[in-house]
Amino acid sequence: MAEAFEEANGLIALVFFHSLCYSHCMMYKFFQTCSGALVIAGIVFLFASCESSPPRQNPNMIADIDPIEIGTVTVQFDKFFSSSIEAKETKVFFDPRINAVYVTFKYQTLTYLQYWDKPNRDAFIAAFERYKSDYNAQALITKDSKSRAIYGALQGMTVWSTLPASFSERTTAYPKLCIGYSFKKTSSGQLTPYFSTLQLEAKAESDSSGSDSKPTKTSLRIRMYYTRDQAETLAAYLDDNFLMSLVRDFAKPSSAIPVDDDYFNSAKTPAPQIQADDASSTDEPPDELATEAEAVDGSSDETTP
Repeated sequence: MAEAFEEANGLIALVFFHSLCYSHCMMYKFFQTCSGALVIAGIVFLFASCESSPPRQNPNMIADIDPIEIGTVTVQFDKFFSSSIEAKETKVFFDPRINAVYVTFKYQTLTYLQYWDKPNRDAFIAAFERYKSDYNAQALITKDSKSRAIYGALQGMTVWSTLPASFSERTTAYPKLCIGYSFKKTSSGQLTPYFSTLQLEAKAESDSSGSDSKPTKTSLRIRMYYTRDQAETLAAYLDDNFLMSLVRDFAKPSSAIPVDDDYFNSAKTPAPQIQADDASSTDEPPDELATEAEAVDGSSDETTP
C-alpha cells in the first residue's frame, strides 16, 4: 500500500514537472514573439514618421529660395601690424530661408560671413542715422574707447572657414558686435571719422553632438570702417522694403507659354494663302498607277473582230 502511494506521488510529481517545463517554454515563445513584433512595429513606425514628417524649416524663413547676391560694398580694414587701414571689397547676400543678410570678405587667411538678422539690420540703420546727425552737428568725439560702441552692442553671428571656403569645414560663433565710429588718419595724415562695426572675439560653437570639437578656435577681432557713402550703400541693402522687393522679383515664375515668332508682321510681308486640297485640281501630277489601270480597262472593253 505504501509502495503504491509512493509511486502515485512520483507520477504526480513527474506530471507537474513536465507541465511546469511546458509552461515556461510556451511563455518564452510568447515573449519572444511579442518582442519581435514590437521591434518590427517600432521600425515601421519610425519609417512612417520619417515619411510623414515635413522637413524642419527656419521660423524666420520668408521664401524657400536660394541666397541672392545683392551687390558689393567697399570697406576699410585694419592693416596687420599697423595703425593704418586698407580698403577691400566685400560681397553682400540675402538668404530668404533664414531672413538674414550676410557680408562675406577675406580677413587674414580666412573667409568670413558676417550675418545680419532683422533686429540687427534695424539697429545698424538706426545707428547710422544717429551717426549722420552727430556728424552734421560736429558732435563726434575723437576718443576711440568712448566712440567705438557709442551706438550700442549687438549679439552677432559669424561663420568662417579656411581657404578655399567651398572645400573646408565652416565654423560658427556668436560674437558681440559694437556699433560706433572711429577717427583714422588718411594718406595725407589728416584725421577723418569713419562709421564702424567692431566684431569681438568669440569661441566657436559646439558641434551637434554636444561635445566641443573646436575648443581652440575663436573668431578674430575685426574692425570694419565705412565712409558715409559706403555705410549708406550697406544700409540700403539692409532695408526690409528693398529685401522684400528683391524676393518678390526672384520668386516670380517665368512664363510657361511660349510666344511664336511673328515673322510676317515684323517684316511687313503679307502671309501666303494656303489653299485647301481640291480633287478636281489639275495642278497635281497624274497618278501613273491610275493611268495604267484605265488603259487596261479600256483594252478589255474593246470587241475582237
